Amino acid sequence: MSKELFINDLNKVKELSSEVYDFITDKARCNVDIPNGRIDFSDGCYGIVSSYETKPRDDKEYESHRKYIDVQMLLKGSEYIEVAPITSLTVTKDYSEENDVMFFSNAVKGDNIVLESMNPVILLPETGHMPGVINKEAETVKKIVFKVPVRN
Repeated sequence: MSKELFINDLNKVKELSSEVYDFITDKARCNVDIPNGRIDFSDGCYGIVSSYETKPRDDKEYESHRKYIDVQMLLKGSEYIEVAPITSLTVTKDYSEENDVMFFSNAVKGDNIVLESMNPVILLPETGHMPGVINKEAETVKKIVFKVPVRN
């Protein structure tokens, strides 16, 4: 698996945003009981908490972002995220500046990251990622996706 596509290292989260790191490591604030919705941080980062059903790979697409790095972490459940370099993917929906997202076909088989509770993964802008894919069986998961601005 290519380490350039994703980073599974809590210390790297701290390098990106000490506020996000502090939130993730504070079990009183970051746990399965947190309500769905948006959480804003003072350093320009924000988190989106959502609950959804995992889906078969064939029903999913890759996506990528330009303005934000994703730090994705499940609060409940299990899913896998498939990753591939965006240079190997075919665009299906052009980049939306407003939503900071571009979508790609799922024709390329990428590497799988099994995402389990309270174990964050960092997805860089050059990484096409397909989250929410069924791991063992379809289930309702609860996830927080932190958006960290790309800083040059």
